[in-house]
Amino acid sequence: MAVQSTSDAVASLLNRHSHASWLSSPIEKRLVVHPDGHQLAPLFNHAWCLHVGHAQHYKYSYTEAQAPSLNHFELILLVVAKEQALNQWLLQQLALQAPTARILIVGEKRGGVTSLVKKLPKGYAKATKLASGNHCQLFETHVLAQPSSADLTDDLPAFSVEWRGISATFTTLPGVFSQGRLDAGTELLLDHLPENMQGKVMDFACGSGVIGAMVARKFKIELVASDVSPMAIESTRCNWQSIGVEGDLLLADGLPSLSASGFQFILSNPPFHTGLRTDYDIGEQFIHHAYQQLSLGGELIIVANRFLPWPEHIQKVFGHCQTIADDGKFKVLRSKRLS
Repeated sequence: MAVQSTSDAVASLLNRHSHASWLSSPIEKRLVVHPDGHQLAPLFNHAWCLHVGHAQHYKYSYTEAQAPSLNHFELILLVVAKEQALNQWLLQQLALQAPTARILIVGEKRGGVTSLVKKLPKGYAKATKLASGNHCQLFETHVLAQPSSADLTDDLPAFSVEWRGISATFTTLPGVFSQGRLDAGTELLLDHLPENMQGKVMDFACGSGVIGAMVARKFKIELVASDVSPMAIESTRCNWQSIGVEGDLLLADGLPSLSASGFQFILSNPPFHTGLRTDYDIGEQFIHHAYQQLSLGGELIIVANRFLPWPEHIQKVFGHCQTIADDGKFKVLRSKRLS
C-alpha cells in the first residue's frame, strides 16, 4: 500500500481555499518547494524538488541543490521538511533568489511547521497564520531584507572517518542523512566489509558519500553512487573532490540499471522513510532490483535497523541471507547472487 504523503493533506487544505486571495497568482507564477508527491501538480506548474522521483509530476521542475533563479515567481509554497536545518537553508535560498515573492509555509503540525515559523531566518517578516485543517497549518511571510549571499558550503558541519588505516573528512548539506556525524549503522557496515574488494561497486543511497569514498580509497574499484536527493549528490560530489575520489554519480529514484555486466558489490544503508512515515516499499524494491543488478557471484551487503523486515525479504529474493553483525540496534546483512 502506498504511503500517504504530506502533500495529500496540503492539497486538500489548499483546495478548500482555492478562491482565497493568497492563491490568486497565475499558476505559471507559482512555485512549490519540496513537494513529496504528485498531489500539488494541479496547483503548481513549477516545482523545486529535493527528491528526483517527484520532479516527474510537474510541468517544469528543478532538482538542483542550489536554488535556481526564482525572481519571476509571485507565490512560493514551502512544504516543510522534517529536518529543521533544511527548512532554514531553503528559506535563506528563497530570500536570496525571490525577495519580492509572497512566501507560504505549510506542513503537518507534528512535522515542525509551528516551530519553524517561530524561528524564521533573519530578514523575514513575522509569519501570519492563514488556514489549518487535515492536521496541517498554513502561514504567510515575506522577505524584509535580502541576504548578501547563501553559499552552499558556508559553515557546514564536518566529521572525520578512520577505517583500516585510511582517514577522510566529510561535510554534509542540510537534509542529507546523518548530517555532521558518521551514522552508527554506517560505521558498523564499514567494520564488516570484506578484507578485499574489486570490480564495480555501487554505493546506493549514498548520502554524503562515505561508504563509497572509503572503499575507493582502500581498494582499486570502479565506483558508482546514487541517491534520490540532489542535496546528497552535491554533498558526495564535494566530498569526493576534496579527498581525491573518482566515480560516477547518479541522481536516480531507486537503483539505476547501468550495464549487463552488473556489480560485484552493492553496498547500502538504505532508507526506510517517506517524509515522516515509515515506508517498507523503498527497501523491498531496492532488494529486488539489487539482485537483478548484481553479477553472478556478486554480493549485496547492507546495514539496517533490527526491526526492519529486510532479512525475510532478502531470503525471499536471494534464497539466503547471512547476518554478519548485530550490535543490538543494527544488523549487517550479506547475500550473494548464486544464479
